Amino acid sequence: MVELKVVKRGKKINLSPHQISFHVKHADLGCPSFILVEYHPPGTTSVLKGQLLLYAGKQAEELFVRGIDAEPIDKWPLSHVMWNMLRHRLVE
Repeated sequence: MVELKVVKRGKKINLSPHQISFHVKHADLGCPSFILVEYHPPGTTSVLKGQLLLYAGKQAEELFVRGIDAEPIDKWPLSHVMWNMLRHRLVE
């Protein structure tokens, strides 16, 4: 399961209590889930400056509190996403 999010303003990742609960419960059961965030630094929507950030579902509570300041398990510039590496991360 991959939750998709886009952050265009600030650093906050908009997760509802239901989404957080879903990811935490799945992590407790050993079921993989991920949160994939397309991040654009403030004042820009350029693909050249954006990033794709991958977080484990078990990080959902931390993401809600810290936003993109939480350490992702991997990240790529939007202009050069390594899709094979992302696919590999999702099936580990």
